[in-house]
Amino acid sequence: MRSRAYCEQWVVKAGKAAILVTEPKCHLEKNDENKDTHNDPLFNKWWSSSSNKPLDGDSVFNIALKVTDLQKVINNVIEGGGEVVTSPVSIKDEHGQVDIAVVKSCIGNVYHTLLCYDGYAGNFLPGFTTAENNFIETNINCGLVTHIDHIAFVCDQGSTPQVLKWYEKCFRMKRFFINSNEDEDDGFLISDTGIGMRMKAMEYWKCSETGLTSGNSQESIRFVLVESLKGQGANQVDIFLEDHGGPGVQHMGLYTPDIMSTVATFKQSGAQFVETPQAYYEDDQKLSEMKKVGFNVEDLMSCGVLLDTEADVEEDSKNQCENHRYLLQKFTKPIFSKRTFFLELIQRVGAQGFGAGNITALWRAVQAYLTQNTKPSS
Repeated sequence: MRSRAYCEQWVVKAGKAAILVTEPKCHLEKNDENKDTHNDPLFNKWWSSSSNKPLDGDSVFNIALKVTDLQKVINNVIEGGGEVVTSPVSIKDEHGQVDIAVVKSCIGNVYHTLLCYDGYAGNFLPGFTTAENNFIETNINCGLVTHIDHIAFVCDQGSTPQVLKWYEKCFRMKRFFINSNEDEDDGFLISDTGIGMRMKAMEYWKCSETGLTSGNSQESIRFVLVESLKGQGANQVDIFLEDHGGPGVQHMGLYTPDIMSTVATFKQSGAQFVETPQAYYEDDQKLSEMKKVGFNVEDLMSCGVLLDTEADVEEDSKNQCENHRYLLQKFTKPIFSKRTFFLELIQRVGAQGFGAGNITALWRAVQAYLTQNTKPSS
């Protein structure tokens, strides 16, 4: 925990995933002598002198990235036309030194804090201490979440080509296909009755000379871009843009090696999940997928877990479970009061996608439920 004149901050960690939570403490005037943001590269560009909270309010807008050569990444950002809001500085304490800089993304209110901390021995960053009277039972959650699997951004309609170009120029990230049927220009399209979404994804591997990573066990960052399609009706993308006031971070995918146990433990700890409609588990296509990869529908239904396959094996394969690629998912309810940021639990068995098939299946399930439970008009 770190306590400052203008805010308190807490860090919660699971495996290699770390989330920083900031809460304002008091009103700060523009020339307040106690205001210490001028030496804080994390917040000196974001604090509002006319309110009691950061400029972006209740929003997730800072995606921190680990780098091995901070100045090289900053040079790439400048050459790519990006905005460096805080130039590289060093912060120190008794545990060592961390080099840090802040870059403004081209997506809405998103910033990226760049950190170089290979020689740092502290638990998080200089200035943070272990919280007293820790109320979190760390032992029961050990190993449930290992790292951040992906970050999903909602973008304005038609803007994903420019976003991809920005991240390629500034961070040297590369596009990768979510599905083998994905079109290079159009991306992966989800188009059904009442659904119209485009998904594109990009990643960056540690083997690159700048070493830009999220610190996870696979040493790769994955960003997913989502935008709505014209003429398809309102969907979750449009809802986010309205409630959030523009593009931004929609959700964070947390990887777990055992989603059933993780969901059960999270529920016991008070986490609130979006419950899956019964009709999802009665969908013929989903039932077929579950059977092919060896899952019992009752087991998935008991936890409300979603399954999406990336299967490309023959029907008579003797080892269908081993040859099919699939993922399991579960989503929390929005964290804030508005329908914006939420968390996803995800377990992968060879699959590289992000559950695109579940979006359509869930929509069909909701439509079936509404149809069955709609009273005839008198």
